[in-house]
Amino acid sequence: MIRKLGLSVVFTALLMIAVECSRTPAASQVVVEIPSGFSGDFLLEMGIKDAPALAKEGETFTVTVPKSGKVSTSTLLLNPKVTFKNGSDGGVWGYSHAVFTTGDGIPVGGKIEFFVGSRQDYDAAEQKKHHSGSMLRSVAPSHAPA
Repeated sequence: MIRKLGLSVVFTALLMIAVECSRTPAASQVVVEIPSGFSGDFLLEMGIKDAPALAKEGETFTVTVPKSGKVSTSTLLLNPKVTFKNGSDGGVWGYSHAVFTTGDGIPVGGKIEFFVGSRQDYDAAEQKKHHSGSMLRSVAPSHAPA
């Protein structure tokens, strides 16, 4: 009788753990503040060991875009719900979010990227990125004279 009770307690505990592990984590709320006059690429590097954490008020994280367009943080946002407060004249284009994991699926870093500006500026910046490698050429190694 005691053995059956013990097995049912263990089974119930394992079932509860399995249910908890299978839940999708709630999406983090993130507000990205784009200042007036900002134009260009933005990069948020996440999970950086000695970088400061993102500012958080209640359940909402806040990121203010600096002039450099780059922010590094120790905070790692796995599934963010992003809202833009755009004080700039341009639109937000090419938003992407990536999470980097170890071989066994543990999140270790990530990034959020986007462009602020006109559609033409965004298209031109993308063209530049895609053609930047086209100028590389193969050079045969030189041999020293004998």
